[in-house]
Amino acid sequence: MVRRTTESEPMDPATFVAPPDDTGRGHIDWTDRHERVLGALTAAEEERGGEAPHLEQIARRAGLGEDETRRLLHDLVRVHRMAAELAGSDRPDLGPRYETTPRL
Repeated sequence: MVRRTTESEPMDPATFVAPPDDTGRGHIDWTDRHERVLGALTAAEEERGGEAPHLEQIARRAGLGEDETRRLLHDLVRVHRMAAELAGSDRPDLGPRYETTPRL
């Protein structure tokens, strides 16, 4: 926000810019592929009775390669905060599982 130098100087509305939305669908980097992976994650969770699925299951359901799905899941976890990565949840370790995060 820009401050006025004097009380008599009018404020320019263009100086008030809302901060960028860095979560969820309003984020500038949100794509239809993010939507697809989030939908696949949600469906895979439901199919497994609420248990967090592995990357391979999500990629297969989304119809995308594992590398692209991993990148999109990373965005969903770190940028959009719509998913969580559960590492080391299997014995032996079969790789991370993913789950949707509850929205308030």
